[in-house]
Amino acid sequence: MTKEKFNLPEKSEPYADKYFLRAKKILESEDINPWVRAQVFIRKGPGIVKGIDEAAAILEKYSSLAKHGGRVYALKESSLYNPNETLILIEAQIQDIVALETMYLGVLSAETTKENERRGINLNSVRRNMAAVVKAAEGRAVSYFGARHWRFDEDAQITKAAYEGGAQSASTDTGAETFGKKGVGTTPHVLENIMAWKYGYENAVSETMKAFDRVIEKEVPRIILVDYRNREITDSLATARALERRLDGIRIDTCGENLGEGALRNKERLIELAGRDIDIPNEDEKYWFGNGVTVTGVYAVKKALEENGYASLKVMLSSGFANSKKVKAFVRAEKLIGEKLFDGLGVGQVFESRAAKMDLVAVGYAPDKLVPISKTGRFYRPNQRLELVLGGRK
Repeated sequence: MTKEKFNLPEKSEPYADKYFLRAKKILESEDINPWVRAQVFIRKGPGIVKGIDEAAAILEKYSSLAKHGGRVYALKESSLYNPNETLILIEAQIQDIVALETMYLGVLSAETTKENERRGINLNSVRRNMAAVVKAAEGRAVSYFGARHWRFDEDAQITKAAYEGGAQSASTDTGAETFGKKGVGTTPHVLENIMAWKYGYENAVSETMKAFDRVIEKEVPRIILVDYRNREITDSLATARALERRLDGIRIDTCGENLGEGALRNKERLIELAGRDIDIPNEDEKYWFGNGVTVTGVYAVKKALEENGYASLKVMLSSGFANSKKVKAFVRAEKLIGEKLFDGLGVGQVFESRAAKMDLVAVGYAPDKLVPISKTGRFYRPNQRLELVLGGRK
């Protein structure tokens, strides 16, 4: 692999989601730099994978992973792939790769989408979709978090379109600069995974925000991602207590593999708990129950915060809220239950893409000392089809 084959910019930082840049700053400041195994996959498939070579070139140009003994394995460019199949496997020290996720996922997402769907980004559609979400949110702040779902060199124009649709902020500096701002974002799951390795699963979320509070400028809001261990209530309360009123809010991003802590699977249980039938519109029921970020899951977290003296904490939601129908369902639910559920939204896919994702699945003191550690619901999926594309051989 050679990075000269691609027209990559001099620096990667302007194109990185701010929460990854802050994660790197925290790891450097706290002197935490274990080896990790990271797997990259695309849920939607099957299809032909594209962008593999450019993703590897990004890792080559902007990281020292090869110099430090790291390795990158991948499918061959233009290979057939299956849904959730591991497409790229990275073994490296975390500080070498943590800030590059936005760029390498973006090119993989965009090039695979263009190859299989035969289309790029329609900026008018981005404006319309974001406008629909903003309108549905009824005054709540909406941030554009979609940089990881498309190419870095198109991020500025996409972000500008999202802003024109009503988004108030964005996660990358190159995007936010199109409307005179800087990128926003606090903590990603990848940082919590490292803290789980260092401090134990039970303390991963609270220790992440404690480190954030020590390192990151005080004017940056203290908002913690609480779904890492599928303990949205438990970890929200633990972090609030640990920061002694310095916590500004929480973000709930429960993935589709998991039932949120306190969330309900069906309406029968809701009737039992409420003592009455709630007239939920038929089209809204799928947003109330089951896996992911749901009305009942968010309500359970809100009630726990209120009951424990943390009613003032802001609640931010992400995962699936580029769908204005979901946003409308949450707003209608607020009226039905008489409770404000959220204060803002992080929205990614206001355009369609075969979005690539990355999970850390192992962490250790050395490349031969890795132990399984991952976000709840995500596990290592070995793939014998992968070939070494960057770094040393075992």
